Amino acid sequence: FGRSFPSLWVWIQTNSFRNNPGTSLFVSLARIPTPFFGIEFPGFTAAIWHNGELIPFATWSGAAFDDIRISKEEVYIAMRSARHGRSKYRVEISVDRRNVPEVLLYAPVNFTRMEPFVWEALRATVHLRLFDGKGNVIIDDMGDYAGLEVHGSVQYLVDNLCGKKTANKLICL
Repeated sequence: FGRSFPSLWVWIQTNSFRNNPGTSLFVSLARIPTPFFGIEFPGFTAAIWHNGELIPFATWSGAAFDDIRISKEEVYIAMRSARHGRSKYRVEISVDRRNVPEVLLYAPVNFTRMEPFVWEALRATVHLRLFDGKGNVIIDDMGDYAGLEVHGSVQYLVDNLCGKKTANKLICL
């Protein structure tokens, strides 16, 4: 693991928002492996589907993080999108990890057997707040039945937030 698949990650996904039916959220932060000399880098992709619009938050879309906090109690992510150098959207995502049941998922090892690998929650609750570029609230809602995986030494992701002394100087979140 960690050669052609990330060695650590945070994954959040839900389609079950209480006051915004049809809205979906997907977030993935990871330590991305490359085939080049074992080099890895922090990367992310995220998107919100709301009222027929896909709102991407990803490296390729110019998005950037304002804050990342990951603990046993909570995952908190704040980021902003960019369009033509200006922030078009800002999002805050908070997942309460306390008392959320998890199941142990198995993964293939050397293409020969399955072994216990990652704990996944399928009943987490996500608090999503989406703002337009002027700070007006577009969504302030709770998403139920969220998928959540926090796997590996995810402090690496927090440490690689751009602007931190511990961040990778070439590629940061």
